[in-house]
Amino acid sequence: MWTIKFFSEGMGLVWVAIGLLTLLLGIGIWVRRSRMKPYLGNILIPSCLIVLSLVFLAFTFDFPVQEEAGPAVIPRLYIFLILFLSGLILMEIFRGKGKNVPKIERTGLLALVTVTLIGYFLVMPFAGYFLSTFIFIVLMLYMLSYRKKGLIWLIAGGWVIFSYFVFFKLLYIQLPLGFFEGLF
Repeated sequence: MWTIKFFSEGMGLVWVAIGLLTLLLGIGIWVRRSRMKPYLGNILIPSCLIVLSLVFLAFTFDFPVQEEAGPAVIPRLYIFLILFLSGLILMEIFRGKGKNVPKIERTGLLALVTVTLIGYFLVMPFAGYFLSTFIFIVLMLYMLSYRKKGLIWLIAGGWVIFSYFVFFKLLYIQLPLGFFEGLF
């Protein structure tokens, strides 16, 4: 009998990936051939989020069980929130209230965002979560053509302060501190 653990590593994970890609490809082909073709991107993104959320939800059933709130509570909370919001988006689109996917004006933006995200994850162990997140938010808002510099700094700083108090101090989540290790 296969378990969730089988599908979380090795060949089981490969089969899950192939199955999910086949499912999403099928959804894409179905939407492309239907009257919903102008909404293809608006349908595929929430569909991908739903499929990935269901996979991650299945993984949480292998987490240790505790009488109180265990390690699966927060991931499941986020997963159910993503499922609910993605479902709302799909309902709006299928009810005819969705907007057509706009034509892409900045084609290099996706590559730039991808490189920035990869850089963010590579720098985080060295610079720490707080500094790298602050820089990442500032860069992303600037790349997305938001030009109010004071508000950019306020948003980035506000998120870092929120993360520090809620995740680091209140919930005791160990975030990478990088070269700030001795300060906290």
